[in-house]
Amino acid sequence: RFKAAAWDARGYGDSDDYEGALQFEYFTWDVLRVAEHFKARKLHLVGLSMGGRIARNVALRVPERVHSIVMISTDPGFDTLPTSRVMQFVNERRVRTPQSLKTLLGSGSSRAAYEELLDSVSRIHEASYQKTLEVSVAQDRGAPIEKIRVPTLVIAGEEDSAYPPELAEEMARRIPGAEFMMFERTGHLANLEQPDKFNQAVFDFVSRHTP
Repeated sequence: RFKAAAWDARGYGDSDDYEGALQFEYFTWDVLRVAEHFKARKLHLVGLSMGGRIARNVALRVPERVHSIVMISTDPGFDTLPTSRVMQFVNERRVRTPQSLKTLLGSGSSRAAYEELLDSVSRIHEASYQKTLEVSVAQDRGAPIEKIRVPTLVIAGEEDSAYPPELAEEMARRIPGAEFMMFERTGHLANLEQPDKFNQAVFDFVSRHTP
């Protein structure tokens, strides 16, 4: 029923690196450039972690271009985390080891999910990734998510060590009409850890909010 596009943000995956400084807001306009490529006037946006932060920024900036958003394992900005948690977030992403990556997954994860995570991390562009990390913490502080006016689904992993599930529950309470879903025995990466359940949840939600 839907045309689905999985993008690589600038400096990620198959997308190019770029010269100069980064502004976190650039990602909002990059999403719209992808939409223009597909001649899509309105979108359902599904984003995990940083992708969730980008999706909510698009919904806040250009709500007329958005059917709905699904935000997974994310937050409304780094002001919502205590300083110690922010420092932990930065350190864990600057020093990535196979063991530290395993802590992103919940107790119900499969070996295949772990291997897919390792493969994904192996394709990180280090310089661009560090720029993204720095501007995320410095610029993506506290989004006014109470102003989101598009249908919203917030998904949390019960065992998410990066963004605790109570943070997601609070986000859902702050966003008017938002729905909340908890994935049991799941860490930070519901799409890898519980792919069938995740796909069904997203499909059901966007189906209900497609004109």
